[in-house]
Order: sequence, then structure tokens, then C-alpha cells
Amino acid sequence: MRHQALVLKSDGLPAGVISAWEWESWSVIELCRYKSFKVKLCHTPLTKLTDTFATNYGGKTPVKVLDKAPFSFGPITSVRWFGFDFDTPFEYNGRDNLVVEVWWVTVNQGGGCVQWNLPENGRCCWANDDSPGYPNRGKVYTYRYHMRITMSPAAVAPTSLGRVKSMYR
Repeated sequence: MRHQALVLKSDGLPAGVISAWEWESWSVIELCRYKSFKVKLCHTPLTKLTDTFATNYGGKTPVKVLDKAPFSFGPITSVRWFGFDFDTPFEYNGRDNLVVEVWWVTVNQGGGCVQWNLPENGRCCWANDDSPGYPNRGKVYTYRYHMRITMSPAAVAPTSLGRVKSMYR
């Protein structure tokens, strides 16, 4: 399975280093086991996703932040945040929109989970394919997930005023 979600700069995402990503579940997640599990983040100029995964990068290069084989998580009780610490932190520039991409091959379905979402056009693209490679195309859906991140804010700008401000934090 391959999934992309679009986070707009206007959603309030500040510049900084992202070290974890989470989704809000409203169902029970049983133990899930995966042959392979990957997460990538990518800056993008796009404001809506297309059905072609590579196009959604908007000419930018995605960064693999999590790559586990095999990988397991759960069980998780309902109405909880669940997510993953990254192997490699991602430096978000605060100017572009952001694509978060998750790809996995399951060992067992594990009962799955359902995440909270809101109706919104062009913010989610799915491909329901467990093949060893990445499918090229998915289907664009009219919703976006409840997601949250763990990040460290960007450093103060290296101007003399910025240096003075940072001394008195």
C-alpha cells in the first residue's frame, strides 16, 4: 500500500526539524506486522495532490525518514494518537507545502485502523497495492487525516538583532 497526504503551509506548520509523525485513530489497532514499512517527506509547491505519486513531489526530491523491515506496532486502544519516531529527522523549510508518504507491505492485516479525517479535496492519494515496488498511480480522495508532528523550531536568524534576542531567551 502507498499513501500520500498533503500538508499545506497555511495549516500552520512552522519551519523546523521534524522528528516524528502521528495520526489520530478512532478504532482499535491490533498488532500489525509488516514486511517493509517506509515514510518519506517532501517539500512541494502543489496545493492539491494528483493521482500520480511522482508528480506530487512537484519536482523536489523526497527524503526517506523511516525505513524498517520487518516492522511491527500495536496494539493501540481506540481514540489515541499513534505514530513513529524518524530514523532521520527532516528539515522543513516553512515555505513550501509538505507531502508525507507512507508505504508498507503487510505480513498480517492486524485488523487495521481508521483515522479521524475531515472532508477536503485533493489532500490524500492512495494505492492499494502490496507489490514489492512502488505503484506509480493512486486515487485522490476528498479528505485529510488528523495528523500531528514532533519538531524543533528553526533557529533564530543569524542577524545581529537575532543574536541579541537569542541571548535573552
